[in-house]
Amino acid sequence: MSNINIIDQISARQLDTSGLRCPVPIMRTKREISKLTSGEKLLVIATDPSFKVDCLVFIRQTGHMLLNSWQEGDKFYYLLQSTAN
Repeated sequence: MSNINIIDQISARQLDTSGLRCPVPIMRTKREISKLTSGEKLLVIATDPSFKVDCLVFIRQTGHMLLNSWQEGDKFYYLLQSTAN
């Protein structure tokens, strides 16, 4: 079973930033995760390889959690969990 099939089983909002370049994917991620309550999940799909570094810095600065990340083809997937109050 691929990670994509597993994600279908998890309640997560999805944000597809495919085709967008830095800094747009992380800016949209910040906006979308700010709408979530604590414990809710956001699946970010990106094609910009530099998003990985941006995402790691973002979670370190904000305290949100990176639950999983993987690559399938030219797409990168990041499953984040909000720790907002």
